[in-house]
Amino acid sequence: MNPIDIDLTLLVQVLSFLLLVFVLSKIAWKPLMKIMDDRRKFIADSLAQAEKEREQAEQIKREYLEEMRQARQEAQEVIAKATKLSEERASEILAQARAEAEKMKQAALVDIERERDRAIADVQAQVSDMSVAVAEKIIRQKLDLRGQEQLIEQFIQEVGDMPC
Repeated sequence: MNPIDIDLTLLVQVLSFLLLVFVLSKIAWKPLMKIMDDRRKFIADSLAQAEKEREQAEQIKREYLEEMRQARQEAQEVIAKATKLSEERASEILAQARAEAEKMKQAALVDIERERDRAIADVQAQVSDMSVAVAEKIIRQKLDLRGQEQLIEQFIQEVGDMPC
């Protein structure tokens, strides 16, 4: 055995390994690297897309919050308008009710005045009728002073008993 003796199997193994590396680099290394690059690009694109979607979600959230703020403001304005309108309507109803009450009061006063005038006219008619009746009795009886006093007292008593 020679120390410089190189074993032929070792040489074949080294050559086989180098040939395998060469074949793998030509056949498998480029496609494998291409797959790795594609995967790296896919992951980078996915991360970029996720970031883009996150930004879009943030934008949508901001828009939603702004719309909610506007909706609340509009709701408050609607409530304020409705409150103001209802207060105005209540004032109008009160004014109409007061005007109607005043009309009814005036109508009642007119009716009372008319009834009073009619009652006065009735009393005056009754008094004049009674005066005529007393005068007739006085004339018919031709009474003396004492008889006239009795007749007047009787007349007053009769008038007091009559309904007015």
